Amino acid sequence: MNAIYRLLVRLRVTLLFIALEVVALLCIINSSYYQHSIVVNYVRLGKEILDEKINSWRYYFSLEEINERLAQENNELQNRLEYYNRQDSLKQATVSDTLSRPVYSYIPAAVASNSVNNLHNYITLNIGAAHGVVPDMGVVVYNGLIGTVIHVSEHYSLVKSLLSANWRVSAKVKRSGTFGPLYWNGINYRELVLADIPQHIPVAIGDTIVSSGYSAFFPPDIPIGMVKSIETKRGNFYEITVTLFADFKQLRYVNVVKHLYQDELKELASFNYE
Repeated sequence: MNAIYRLLVRLRVTLLFIALEVVALLCIINSSYYQHSIVVNYVRLGKEILDEKINSWRYYFSLEEINERLAQENNELQNRLEYYNRQDSLKQATVSDTLSRPVYSYIPAAVASNSVNNLHNYITLNIGAAHGVVPDMGVVVYNGLIGTVIHVSEHYSLVKSLLSANWRVSAKVKRSGTFGPLYWNGINYRELVLADIPQHIPVAIGDTIVSSGYSAFFPPDIPIGMVKSIETKRGNFYEITVTLFADFKQLRYVNVVKHLYQDELKELASFNYE
């Protein structure tokens, strides 16, 4: 204890100098909005870089689990490919090129930082404007919707997570095609709520919920989750609790969705019908 005290006494001038420098720096930062914004931007950039480094180490130590998951995904994708090949062989060649043109393209990205414990959660991706990302692009994985891009820098993107209270996306019951708003109630990060499904629509526990495709953000028929429970709300409608297929705490890689005709859809949506 005496040794620590003697060390502090010996370094008292240096420690006092450092403390005064910190106070002076804080005064300078808080005295100007421009300087404050510069420091905040540098701190945010440093945090993103640090989060990316931490995630790279987590990735290194979870390679075995990731490889198993990739093997499962490859198996599922192969099964889907075989299914669609069989379906295509049964179809008559009556679909024109204009109807079969691609509508979506995908940009792969890695998750630099992520949150799931807040009322409004956000995800940072390691790609940005330099990679062709712009605001209002959807973000998906093979088994779920993740969110939408809300802000882009040169090399990073900020995504509003699906785990944001009362933010609604369109989803449907796969076997009936009936759609309704899907949202997070802020309670369990593994569960969402599908609302406004009429009671005459057949829904059962275990049914699959998929994306409806009724937005420029997300392609149709992406698996989202499975029906966990069904309650009657507002007399004639179901409120369905959906267990997500995707685990937001284990997000490593995602795909940013580019709708090739998004500008055209926006122009139509802004048309004055009166």
